[in-house]
Amino acid sequence: MENIFPVCINTLTNHKNMNCKLADVKQIRLHDFRHSCTSLLVNKGANVQVVAKYLGHTKVEETLKTYSHLFTSTLDEVVAVIDNLDNNKTDDV
Repeated sequence: MENIFPVCINTLTNHKNMNCKLADVKQIRLHDFRHSCTSLLVNKGANVQVVAKYLGHTKVEETLKTYSHLFTSTLDEVVAVIDNLDNNKTDDV
C-alpha cells in the first residue's frame, strides 16, 4: 500500500484552473465540483443515504438540508405516482 499524503489546496486549484483553460470551460470553485457530483447522483436516483455517506455527512439530515432543492423533481415524481393511483384501479373489485 502506498503512503498517502495530503494535497495542498493551491495545487488542486492550479491544476483545476489549468485544465479548465485547456478545455476552454468556465472556471468554477472546487466546492462547486462537490455540488455538481451530488446533483448528478441525486438526478440519477442514487440512494440519499449512500450519497450522504459518500459526501462524508454523519447524518442523512445534513445532506437533505443542504441539497433539498435537488430533490424537488423526485418529489414531483412521487406526487405523480400518488395522483395516478386512482387511475390504476380496476373495475374488478
